[in-house]
Amino acid sequence: MWKLKKIEAENLCAFRSLSYTLRQRVTTLIFGDNRDNESQRSNGAGKSALLECIAVGITGSPLRKIRSEEIINDASGECRIGLHFSNGNSAEELVVNRCIPRKGASTVSCTLFRNGAQVTTDEAVQPSVDAYNRYILEKLGITREELLNNFILSKYRYEDFLSSSDKEKKEIINRFSNGILVDEAIAILEEDIVPLSEKKQQAALELAGLDGRVEMLQEQIRKEEETGAERGRTRAERIASLEAAIAAKREQIRIGHETVAGYETRLVAVQQADEALQLLESGDTALDECLEKIREMMPLFPDARQTDWNGIITGTKEKLQTAVSGLSDCDTSLKQAERELEEKTENWEQFKNKYAAFCEEYNEQSGTAADKLRETDIRLRNLAGCIEELRHKRRIVSAGIDELSNKLAGSVTCPACGHNFLIAEPQFDIEAGMRELKLRQRQLTEINGRIEDKQEETGSVELQQSRLNHGRRTLEARRTEWEQQLAGHERAVRNATRSVEETENKHRRIVAGITALQNEIESIRRKVFDETFGFVDERNASLSRSIRTEKEDMQAAACAIDTLQGTIRELNEAVPSDLISTLRSTLREVREKSREAAGRKTAVDAELRTLEMQRERFIQFKTYLANTKIEALSRITNEFLQNIGSDIRIRFDGYTVLKSGKVREKISISLLRDGMDCGSFGKFSAGEAARVNLATILAMQKLVNSNCDDGKGLDLLVLDEILEAVDEAGLASMFEALNSLGGTVLVVSHGNVAEGYPHKLVIVKENGESRIGE
Repeated sequence: MWKLKKIEAENLCAFRSLSYTLRQRVTTLIFGDNRDNESQRSNGAGKSALLECIAVGITGSPLRKIRSEEIINDASGECRIGLHFSNGNSAEELVVNRCIPRKGASTVSCTLFRNGAQVTTDEAVQPSVDAYNRYILEKLGITREELLNNFILSKYRYEDFLSSSDKEKKEIINRFSNGILVDEAIAILEEDIVPLSEKKQQAALELAGLDGRVEMLQEQIRKEEETGAERGRTRAERIASLEAAIAAKREQIRIGHETVAGYETRLVAVQQADEALQLLESGDTALDECLEKIREMMPLFPDARQTDWNGIITGTKEKLQTAVSGLSDCDTSLKQAERELEEKTENWEQFKNKYAAFCEEYNEQSGTAADKLRETDIRLRNLAGCIEELRHKRRIVSAGIDELSNKLAGSVTCPACGHNFLIAEPQFDIEAGMRELKLRQRQLTEINGRIEDKQEETGSVELQQSRLNHGRRTLEARRTEWEQQLAGHERAVRNATRSVEETENKHRRIVAGITALQNEIESIRRKVFDETFGFVDERNASLSRSIRTEKEDMQAAACAIDTLQGTIRELNEAVPSDLISTLRSTLREVREKSREAAGRKTAVDAELRTLEMQRERFIQFKTYLANTKIEALSRITNEFLQNIGSDIRIRFDGYTVLKSGKVREKISISLLRDGMDCGSFGKFSAGEAARVNLATILAMQKLVNSNCDDGKGLDLLVLDEILEAVDEAGLASMFEALNSLGGTVLVVSHGNVAEGYPHKLVIVKENGESRIGE
């Protein structure tokens, strides 16, 4: 794709010298600073001169409706313009230099570089200024109209696509879709079809005349055979009968002329209705008025069965009203559901904070209880060991007591001296044994006391453990309760979220239904005219067929008159016996001519049918190409509208095929906001219209570049006061979108943008001379 790298000029408008290298892939704002006139600091500084330099350099003509010499500086006799283009795809550079004198013819030269070296052949040399103009545009791959409508746009020449007439829209779409080439093919076919149609009509008339003669000859032969036996019938009576038949045929021809005249009158009325319909469709007449006027035309189409559009419109509007009412109810439900969700979410968040505090408390208390339980468990194990050890000692002491008691129980007291002793162990010291027994008994009492103390302590620790376990179970129950409450809040939020989502889905379905109904209502106008134009085509075809049939019948009657007159002559000249043979001979000759004429007509019909089928295929192909580009234009325009932050969308309706097979080349445009029809383009504010126009311009430029040959096209968009109606915030969002797209854009502005915008070019005018500011 070609890029404009540098602009140079001398003595152009208020510039003595101009040299500007374009910043690529950004949107540059061009401001004016007229220091010679404080009352108009922005106007008159020379901003548009930069754009004139581009336009004159490429096309040789100014953007404004002025003579070329009027762009020359008042103090100079000529001006010079130089443009430097580069193309990375083809590794080419093109330098265009023009000299425009105040008197005399302008001159132009082109220098072509390829792979960094100047092309030394005459490839870029042209014989005239017009040839250079054509060469430059062909090198860029675009036409002059495409350049001035999609690349260099000035308020002096710009006509937006949406406000253009249907004819202009079709011409633009045909250029994009190469439908012009198909039109050329169709025109060639039409040139071949016209003489064949005339030839077919002549052949049909000739065949009808011959068939009429055959029919009349057969009738005359039959009558002659029937009246041959009537000897009494005179020649005069037979001639009178033939003359009566001639008079009847002449009456038939006269009535046929009257019938054809009536058909032609009705045909003219239908054609006038066709023109009135076209004017009605292209205007802004309300649909109700259109239907009323079409109803007045319906007597012209007696066999047509018109759709009950009023009933359809009423039914659709009722459905739309119901849907809008349902949408209002759904909006209320959605707001209620959102409030409930907000409330549930807030409660959930608050409870989560409380739950987090409880979790901290739970962790702390649970940890403390676990530590205490571990301590009590250790104490219980220690106490159990201690008690077991004491019981072991008690068993030992008890065993010793029992043994001593048993021993002491077997003691004997000497009656003489009173000495106690054991018979089995005389040496055993009873007294010492008694003391030992008392000692062990004291030990046993002490051990029992200690065991009781330990058991009491164990009971106390077990009670403490039981209390700790009870507290732990209570804590766990609280945790379970908190978790259940938390789960309840989460469930409530989920239910509220699901309710919002279900209501939103219902809202989207209703909006989609409303959009579909609005689209249906919007499309009714197109369908009404499609149907009515179908009636027109059918009535035209029917009347044309009737006229053709009447003319064929009239031709047959005229030929029958010739035959009858010939029969009268033969009757006057021939003897009665020779008349039937003469008629039969004539019948054979006429039949042979009829067969030959039928053969010629069949051949012409086949040839004409072949051409008409080819024309139909070309028309269908053109329709396909046009609708493809219309769909692409709609898609790309809406993508750009989305990118520049607009809530407006455009729906393009392309060519349609009527029931008769005829293609209606009508491009309908609908503007939508949030999926709903928002009226015609003319009712939009200037700022809204500027956004839509910018998206259309970008889409058209993309289509033009995509339609160029490989490596061609122009990466440049110049807007001279096209966006002046947009406010500062709107311009900022549009420039942000343009910069994100990465195209090279120059925008002439009066300063409606934030001062911090980085890509600016200031044209300063001081002491009568313009220059590029710092």
